[in-house]
Amino acid sequence: MDDDSQFSQYLSELDSPNTEGYTFFTKNETDGYSLEIYRKYEEASGLYKYKSYGELKSIDTETVNAVYNDLEYRKKWDAYCADLHVISETSVLQNIYWRVAYPWPMSHRDYVFSRKSKIFEATENSPKRWCIIGKGDPSSCHEEVKGVIRVKDYEQTLALQPSKNGLGTKVFLYYFDNPGGALPTWVVNWAAKTGVPQFMKTLQSACEKFTSK
Repeated sequence: MDDDSQFSQYLSELDSPNTEGYTFFTKNETDGYSLEIYRKYEEASGLYKYKSYGELKSIDTETVNAVYNDLEYRKKWDAYCADLHVISETSVLQNIYWRVAYPWPMSHRDYVFSRKSKIFEATENSPKRWCIIGKGDPSSCHEEVKGVIRVKDYEQTLALQPSKNGLGTKVFLYYFDNPGGALPTWVVNWAAKTGVPQFMKTLQSACEKFTSK
């Protein structure tokens, strides 16, 4: 699948969710955001792939995109982000190093992944939209850190567009993470159930502080 087809596939989820093969997992609703999560079991790993559909009700899409892509700012608002920086980049692709501080007594994890982004300008039939695709790079030769587990099987895609009322942002998030190590699968799956809503809540707060800077 070429890049344009990938972007179009994810963007289509904003208006026409495709949950075939997925089952409903959980739903969250607050004054600031709404979120529905679906999951699909992957037999090889014993873990799930996730699709999340939501809305940040009062944050404009330009701000959400800016906050999500600002790596330096994320180190301030994400309490689990121990390190995050660009290894290399071109006009269309970033290679990124990300280290996540797992709660004690679990080992920290780190990721080396590629990320590509595209903006689709508004047309007569659709609003301006954004899509950011991230995928782990298991072939990376970036030096591993002693005591930190390298996560090689990782995917995260975010698609954004303005809400119909123009005040907020519709969000689609696709996510898969195999953290490796000795973590029981139930721990990983429990973390997904609590972690994605917590991410939305924290992202909302980071966007509010970003606009007030």
